[in-house]
Amino acid sequence: MKLTRSSPLSPTQTRSVTLVIPACNEEGNLERLFRFIEQTFDDLGYALPVLLIDDGSSDNSPQILARLSHQYSFLKVIRHPQRRGVTQVWKTALSHVTTDWILWGQADLESDPRTDIPLLLEACTPGVDAVAGWRQNRRDKKLFASSFANNACRFVFGSRIHDMNWIKIVRRDILTQLPIERITHRYLLAVLSGQGYRVTEVPTPWHTRFSGQSKFGFGRLFSSGRDFLLLLAWWYSSQSSPTYSTVRKNRKKVMSEI
Repeated sequence: MKLTRSSPLSPTQTRSVTLVIPACNEEGNLERLFRFIEQTFDDLGYALPVLLIDDGSSDNSPQILARLSHQYSFLKVIRHPQRRGVTQVWKTALSHVTTDWILWGQADLESDPRTDIPLLLEACTPGVDAVAGWRQNRRDKKLFASSFANNACRFVFGSRIHDMNWIKIVRRDILTQLPIERITHRYLLAVLSGQGYRVTEVPTPWHTRFSGQSKFGFGRLFSSGRDFLLLLAWWYSSQSSPTYSTVRKNRKKVMSEI
């Protein structure tokens, strides 16, 4: 792992940001979602490239997305033939995105892009490496599992982030240096905090899903726990490695120079 010493300019300065949206069977949300995104760009005064990754949808999402990609010039769609999971969506995104920053969105409209995209961009000030959205007034069946994971990561990694697995904006160059398949999407921000990167958060309003069903279930709860154990094994082995020690020393030096 090699530390990137120089930070890119903030996304509000360069507009070098790609909005990445994972989607699986979200046919009832897509048209409304992109109306909201278009309104967001109108309010900002500029458009960002949007990469939607269809993770093996079996509903009418592919047909809807084909039409929307012609309607909105900022939209690019990549389709996984079969469902691969969110971590693989991250890997697909990293193989296609070239901007300095990745803004991770949601297709279910629990996050409203009209409020949340500007909030994340404004919070990403110079010197910040990542910003997490923090869901306010949240009421869903994933709350207990999320709270457990967030508290565990605060204990292990020293992370102060309240809501790791939600919308976020992250430096792309950092992501390309990390073993995403080992860290998984769930614990990305915790690892960045543990490595000394500057990760901050901004409160964002939570909304009930507009259409469709949540993909959360017992299987996902089990996989989250499994991924956390695998992450711990990687984390403690990397702490004792020369590479990890070099990264920590270099990062502290860079932070002292800011």
